[in-house]
Amino acid sequence: MNVIYQKKFLKQLAQIPSDTRVKIEKFSFEDLPLANSIAEIGKIEKMQGYSDFYKVRFGSYRVGIRTEGDNLILKVVMDRKEIDKFFP
Repeated sequence: MNVIYQKKFLKQLAQIPSDTRVKIEKFSFEDLPLANSIAEIGKIEKMQGYSDFYKVRFGSYRVGIRTEGDNLILKVVMDRKEIDKFFP
């Protein structure tokens, strides 16, 4: 699968505390590009009511992901209290 990182995602990732950021970076830059399908990614949850939106939990932070064909688009990374307001 191709992984596309939106500019907003990268900016928000830089503002996350370092202990959580390391986990998210490993997942985003090392684990995701190696996956051949969504089913291979163990932590991912499909968002109810949407066919192509997913989220991944990292402590109190969430990564918002959208699928388009064979592409995974990492859109946002936010605190769990805020992500529902801005994603999807």
